Amino acid sequence: MNTLRWLQVAALTTASFLSVGALNPTTAATFDNIELDQNNLIAVAAPYGENKNQLLIIEQISNKQPCWSESGSNPVSVDPLLLNFNFTGICDRKTDSNGYSIRMNGEDMGLQYLIRLVERNGELLLVGTHRTDRKAPEIEIGRTMGLGDGFEKIFLNPGWRFTKRTYQGKTLGHVYLTNDSATPYTRESNPNPSNPQALPPSPQPLPSDPISEPVRELIFTKPQAGTTPPGVGSPATRPQPLPPAPAQGSGTPVFVVPTTSQQAEPVVPGDTPTTSPQTLPPPPSQEPTIPVFVVPTN
Repeated sequence: MNTLRWLQVAALTTASFLSVGALNPTTAATFDNIELDQNNLIAVAAPYGENKNQLLIIEQISNKQPCWSESGSNPVSVDPLLLNFNFTGICDRKTDSNGYSIRMNGEDMGLQYLIRLVERNGELLLVGTHRTDRKAPEIEIGRTMGLGDGFEKIFLNPGWRFTKRTYQGKTLGHVYLTNDSATPYTRESNPNPSNPQALPPSPQPLPSDPISEPVRELIFTKPQAGTTPPGVGSPATRPQPLPPAPAQGSGTPVFVVPTTSQQAEPVVPGDTPTTSPQTLPPPPSQEPTIPVFVVPTN
């Protein structure tokens, strides 16, 4: 392509920025679309700068003169004939997001996705990239089926087509790359990662032998004097000390009346004990002792 044609392409791109304002902030839900004859439009990968490409959409409005021609294969080369004459009223072209956007499942996605061309695996891919969410997957719209050094035709993927934006029944010049599906074919933002994530390690098998229980150490603490073991005595009152019980007695109250120096037999009220009465210890002296009445407490 000669220098004059490159200058003409640059002029077309510059004119599109100056003549078309920014994207109308009107709510996207108010826009509708209308179907078009797909033979009247073509998506082209237009080179610019150093090894860069941008989307160019050419539309044939009238049959007075052809707006482009195609030749070759893999990729198909495009000759933008509209650069050779005054194409007003004959051809139309869209060179940036002011003139085209993505429409999916009846929703205008122009504010969410940016359309761009990327080189991958020996061809150019037309993709939609989310403007703010870098983790969102790219939407693949079309491809060139090869690489060249000039204008190349972009083949839209199955399910994609050209439509035009309408507003309150009026057809606008904005072109939609339309897909009726809510989830068209996508590929991740990084389809060929250089460092794939390692698979999680497989779980280790459990040992076949049962695990022995740990040895428990039992510690016995000697109770302190004057304390009552748990569970003994009334919980509501403080336990009272028990009186000394008579040796090997039956627990029956005993009334003792010593009268002489000789040892008296114990008198047990009520029934006669089943065991023989025990001998009381001798008094400390031969003197008469004072009678003692012993009533053990409960």
